[in-house]
Amino acid sequence: MEALKMDFISFEALENASSLEKIYMIIDKVKKGSIVVMEGGLSPSERVELIETTMREIDIENFMGIDLHTLEKYSSFFGLSKKKTVVITIIGPANLMKTVKKGSNLLSMVADFNNTN
Repeated sequence: MEALKMDFISFEALENASSLEKIYMIIDKVKKGSIVVMEGGLSPSERVELIETTMREIDIENFMGIDLHTLEKYSSFFGLSKKKTVVITIIGPANLMKTVKKGSNLLSMVADFNNTN
């Protein structure tokens, strides 16, 4: 069995990075086979740019793309309004992340090493 490499990145490590710096850092790590676990998440525009950039860089032989999953929590103010906050984001190689189960407070992923290049 191959080794599973996970990079855990704190919110503070990314808060001063530009959107493009975040996106290319993520893509670089995922291309090398890492699963990136981020505290918090990307903005909606950063998520769109990450997906678009990934689609341009897909190479059937070496890079099949990414899977991106988030765990969110909802908070309310005196029961009136709910606000969704991304607590954790997991991004990994599409050919490795095969099974994801998501609940209201659970995110489960299985890495499938039998299907890697």
